[in-house]
Amino acid sequence: MKIPRLLEIRPVKNLPGNQSENTLLGGKVQELIRVIGQSAVDPQQAREYQQQISEAFKAAEQMHKKVAPFQALGEDNSLSREELLEGLEKLLAENQIDSKISNTGTGSKGFQKGVVLILAVLLITTGFAMIIMPAPASFEIATVFYFTPQDGVTVMDLVSLLVIFGGVLLIVLNFNKK
Repeated sequence: MKIPRLLEIRPVKNLPGNQSENTLLGGKVQELIRVIGQSAVDPQQAREYQQQISEAFKAAEQMHKKVAPFQALGEDNSLSREELLEGLEKLLAENQIDSKISNTGTGSKGFQKGVVLILAVLLITTGFAMIIMPAPASFEIATVFYFTPQDGVTVMDLVSLLVIFGGVLLIVLNFNKK
């Protein structure tokens, strides 16, 4: 069955609580209700979907409970920096929180690192190709250091080394653990 425009966001009426916070979730729930009403679902499949939705709501509630004290500490503007630091230290000691809870959107980090790695390898390869392959005399600009009267280090070679250094720097910064 084809589900038309599942990602379309519509305003929803009769939302409990703060409407600005729940508009997206409420819209998706209303759309899910509409899609369920248009499709034929067997009882076993309906129970599985119901359990998955229930588990998702429980996980979201647990994550919100774990992060709420940290958000409350950050919203208190009357505290000095030292008091904020002491409060944060106390919260970290009391609550078990890890990077999976605090970070969102970590799925795209792997893709981003892969793209930067490919770009860095291309820069290094281009830099070595510029050094190894012969270039016309008009493109080599000037010779900085002569090995022989016909050969030496040119400005183009120095630019190529900068390109290689840029590629290596991208690799180092990409995989440096922060």
